Amino acid sequence: MKNRRKARELALQVLYQIEMRKTSSEEALEVIFSRYRFKPEVREFAETLVRGSHHFILPLNSLIKKYAKNWTLDRMATVDRNILRLAIYELLFLENVPPIVSINEAVEIAKRYGTDDSGKFVNGILDKIRKERESESSLKWDYLKNHLQKDPHLKELIELKEKEKLWLVGGCLRNLLLGKEKKDLDLITEDSCFRVAELFAQRTGRSLIALGPTLRRVALPEGIFIDFSLKKYPSLEKDLLQRDVTINSLALDLDSLNLPFLFLIDPKTGLEDLMNKKIRLLRKDSFKDDPLRMLRAFRLASQLDFTVEDKITKFIQDKSSLIKDVAKERIGNELFLLLKNPLSYGYLENSAAKTLLKQILGKNPNLESLKRLENILFNKKIIDKRLKKKITTHLSEERGTRVPRDLLKFITLIFSPHQKENSLSLIGKDLKLAGKDVEMIKRIEKLYPFLERIIENEEKPPDTIPFLIRAKKESVEICLLFLITHPHQQNSLILVTRILKEYFRKSDLILHPPRLIKGKDLMETLNIPPSPYISYLLDKIHQAQIKEEIKSKEEAVEYVKRLVSEEGEKIGETLYAKRYPL
Repeated sequence: MKNRRKARELALQVLYQIEMRKTSSEEALEVIFSRYRFKPEVREFAETLVRGSHHFILPLNSLIKKYAKNWTLDRMATVDRNILRLAIYELLFLENVPPIVSINEAVEIAKRYGTDDSGKFVNGILDKIRKERESESSLKWDYLKNHLQKDPHLKELIELKEKEKLWLVGGCLRNLLLGKEKKDLDLITEDSCFRVAELFAQRTGRSLIALGPTLRRVALPEGIFIDFSLKKYPSLEKDLLQRDVTINSLALDLDSLNLPFLFLIDPKTGLEDLMNKKIRLLRKDSFKDDPLRMLRAFRLASQLDFTVEDKITKFIQDKSSLIKDVAKERIGNELFLLLKNPLSYGYLENSAAKTLLKQILGKNPNLESLKRLENILFNKKIIDKRLKKKITTHLSEERGTRVPRDLLKFITLIFSPHQKENSLSLIGKDLKLAGKDVEMIKRIEKLYPFLERIIENEEKPPDTIPFLIRAKKESVEICLLFLITHPHQQNSLILVTRILKEYFRKSDLILHPPRLIKGKDLMETLNIPPSPYISYLLDKIHQAQIKEEIKSKEEAVEYVKRLVSEEGEKIGETLYAKRYPL
C-alpha cells in the first residue's frame, strides 16, 4: 500500500510539472527519474498512471467537467484537477484496483497536498462517477467491447491509421450499448486529406465517395457504410456538441479499443439518457441548424422505445414550420424509417408529432387509421392467425423501393375514402418517393372505389374476381384499407376476409394465369376485328380460369363462343366500357 501511495504522489508531481512547464509526459518522467531513485514497483505504477491519464486527458477532463457542477477546469486548483485525472483513470482503466481504494487514496492525497476543502471536493466527484458506473450495468459494456474488438473493419482502420487520431462516434456506440446490432460506422478524423479513408477504400477494393468537403464514405458490398467526417473544431467535445441529441454524441478513441476498459467521451448526458431512455436535445440551436432533427427525434424514440423530452416537444409545437425548409426526399426517408416500427402510432400520437406531420403532409394525419392498421397487423385478433401470417409475408415483399407494409402505413396516414382523385399520389410525389412507390399508391387510390362498390352491392355473394384481377397484389392493401375505414362493420369484415383468403388461395392464377388463348386467336376464331371487346373477352377467360371453369384452350374457345352468343358483341363492348372506362 505504501508503494502504491508513493507512486500516486509521484504521478501527481509529474502531472503538475507537465502542466506548469508545458512539457511531454515522457520528458517529465525522464527528468524525475534521473534525479531520484524509486523502487521498481513504484516507478512502474507511477509510469502507468502518468502515461494513461495524460493520454486520455481529453475524456478525463470531460468527465471532470460533467460532474464538477459550477466549476470549470481553469477555476480548479491545479493539484485537485490532477488528482482527479489520476483517480478517474484508475477507476476506469485499472481493474485490479478496487474503486473504493482509488477514491480513498485520492481523498487522502488531496487532503495532504490540496486545500482544506480539496478532500471533500475530490470525494464528491469520484463518488458520483463510481455510482454512475455501477448503475450503468444496465448498459451492455461487454457487448460493446466484444463487438468492437472483433470488428474486422475497425481492426483494419487501427492498423492503417498509425499515429493519426480516429474516433468512432454516434449510432454505432449507442446501439451496441443497448445490446442492439450495429451496421454502419461513423468516424471523425483530423486529417483533411482523408489519408486513412483513402487507404481503407483501396484495401477493401471500393471507391471513396466524397459527400461534401468534410465527409467521405466507403460503401462496402455487404451494405455497410463507413463514413469519415473531418473534425471541424480544435476541441472534439465541441464537434460532438454539433450533433442532434445527447445519445448520439458519444465518441470512442480507437486508441483505447484494446484497453481493459472502454472509455467513452460523453460531452453532455448521453450515457445517463441511454440509461433513462430519454431523447434529449444537445443544444438550443440543434433543430434550427437542421430542422429534420425534429422528425428524427421521434424516429429515434420509436426505434429505441425511448421518450422525447418536453423541451423538444415544446420547440416542435412552436417551430414545426421549420421542417418546410428541409429537402422533401430527406423528410420522406426519415418518415419511412419511423414507420418501420410495428407500433409507430404510439410515437406519432404525441401532439408535437401530429403538428409536425401536418406540416409535412399538408393535412391532418389520420392517426386513428394508422392505429387500426397496426392493431390488425400486430395486436388484436381481428384476423385469424393463418391469414394474418400470409398478410404479413405479403406486406414484407420487396416490390418497390419501400416495403409494402410501410407504404401502406403511409397511405393510411393520408387516406380518406372520398378525397380527390390522385391526391395521395401527389403527396407521394411531393415527398420524392420513387416512381414505383408512387405508382403503387396511385393503383391503390384508383382501385379502392372498385372494392367499395363490390362490398356495398346488394348481390349476394358478390363477384370479387374482377377486382382481384385488376388489383392483383395490391388487392391485399386495398382490402386492409377498407377494413381500416369501416372499422365497425362486421359484415364488411367477413366479406373482406373472404376476399383476402380467395386472393391467397388463387394468387398464382390471379397473378400468373396460364395463357390458354391469344387475342389474335380469338379474332380468327370469332372472325371479329381488333377492338376493346377482345380485351374484355380475354379478361372473362381469366376470370373463368380463376373460378376453375376452364383449363384448356379448347374450353376457352367454347366458353368465349357461348359468351358471345349470350351477350353479343355490342353488349360486350358496352360492358367493357362500363367496367373498364378508358
